[in-house]
Amino acid sequence: MKKSELESGYNLLSKIVEEFYETHYEYKNGKPNNKKYIESRLNTLIGRAENYITENDEFYNIVTVGKNEYERIVSIEGTFTIRNFSSDMPEILERLKNFIENLKE
Repeated sequence: MKKSELESGYNLLSKIVEEFYETHYEYKNGKPNNKKYIESRLNTLIGRAENYITENDEFYNIVTVGKNEYERIVSIEGTFTIRNFSSDMPEILERLKNFIENLKE
């Protein structure tokens, strides 16, 4: 992947995470009658991030950790849940950011 493609992916994932944080705040502090709708929005955001990461093998290999496919799967397992997304995605974004910074144009 080109550096510009990786930067575009980073920006997209950053926006998804930012929107997730805002929506998650509503989820935790909102009215109980809105929880189902807000939970649906959270799952949609998580699904967008998961699809973006997993649809391209090269991108997937950059943001996951491990020497083989099994280790890579384990490194990202559980990330795409409401419970873990907010803590796991910053680590993924940091790995991606470091990779981009060390990439030569």
